[in-house]
Amino acid sequence: MGGKIASEYYVLQEKSAMELHIAIYVLLHEVGIISNDAKVKVSNVVCSCKKLSDSFLASGRLDAEYYQPKYDLLFEKLKGFPTATIKEIATIQKSIEPGSDAYQEEGIPFIRVANLSKFGLSNSDVKLDTTQFADTIRPQKDTILLSKDGSVGIAYKMEETQDVITSSAILHLQLTTPNVLPDYLTLVLNSIVVKLQAERDAGGSIIQHWKPSEIEHVIIPILPMNEQQMIANKIKQSFKMREDAQDLLLQAKCIIETAIEK
Repeated sequence: MGGKIASEYYVLQEKSAMELHIAIYVLLHEVGIISNDAKVKVSNVVCSCKKLSDSFLASGRLDAEYYQPKYDLLFEKLKGFPTATIKEIATIQKSIEPGSDAYQEEGIPFIRVANLSKFGLSNSDVKLDTTQFADTIRPQKDTILLSKDGSVGIAYKMEETQDVITSSAILHLQLTTPNVLPDYLTLVLNSIVVKLQAERDAGGSIIQHWKPSEIEHVIIPILPMNEQQMIANKIKQSFKMREDAQDLLLQAKCIIETAIEK
């Protein structure tokens, strides 16, 4: 019985990963980052020349990292598609940073970047006072959580509203247009399309910090709705299989515990 569950678990995990990889491939293929013939690497161009006066006046940046040719290639690819900045398609809200003095063992779970992954939220041992933080924003269904400090650029779409409070290092994005699906936007945020933009913006810092003013101007490619829907369906299938696999893992754990007790 245990062996059968373990086998089903690994099959579901592999299928889940495959569905997610297909969704990523469709996105990158449509945007032109990869092709059927070969991968188009953003690092193909080994050098580029910039006119200092124009480049510095536009960006305010003098560090070489900001002007690497891989970023030029990315933006060149994006020119071939309808695009929008994040602030044009979503609102951005920042939560709070209460400080360690406010941490306690009971109350509302306090979610930090360490508790955030593209697959969900892990349990937090840190809690905050329910009364004191009653009016602090909570992530709602379809809210996209995006990390801006530390591990920059982790995005997760909330499947349901949760009574948790996130740290100020995690932004809350809420779509304001029906032309972009939340699952699709989440995948784009987790993809190399946005990772490169985050890398460019945060590259000059020793400790990674992505400013909300920079995030607002991140460019998002807007694929046709039928392609967004196909990608969203793949993501949902992947998450459902991953969830089913976790359920099997719990079953296996219960079987082992029961066997030990006997």
